[in-house]
Amino acid sequence: MEYPNWDLPEGLGELLGQRFEDLKEERGYDYFEVATTQQSKVGGYPGWTQPPNWPDCTDCGTRMEHLLSITATEPGTGRWLPLDDRDPRQDEAAVPSWQAEADPAVLDTFGHGMDLGDLGGMYFFVCRICPHTPYTHRFDC
Repeated sequence: MEYPNWDLPEGLGELLGQRFEDLKEERGYDYFEVATTQQSKVGGYPGWTQPPNWPDCTDCGTRMEHLLSITATEPGTGRWLPLDDRDPRQDEAAVPSWQAEADPAVLDTFGHGMDLGDLGGMYFFVCRICPHTPYTHRFDC
């Protein structure tokens, strides 16, 4: 499995990768279930559909920061489900957040109705180092 290009000191990326592999083996959760989301969001890490493709700033050469993701689908389950959209019949104390389910009454209202390729996404990046704040995007499907 490929993990984000974190720009970490040598050996640390491999160590984190191994920890994610251990987490998957011990608990059944993988990196994408605990560290990313496959939905539209601001900030954080993109939930790449394809292998990560971080852009570098064409002005200063540094890796650009993730600004915004717009994805084709919104999840009806999982830890990224807003509290207000969770099924009120589920006992919040008994159901872990990553297993939460959406309220069936609001499930049909999720998403924006756009098809982006083969259910991929648009990822927007910005360089906050450069004074004129250059930006770019990536698309995957």
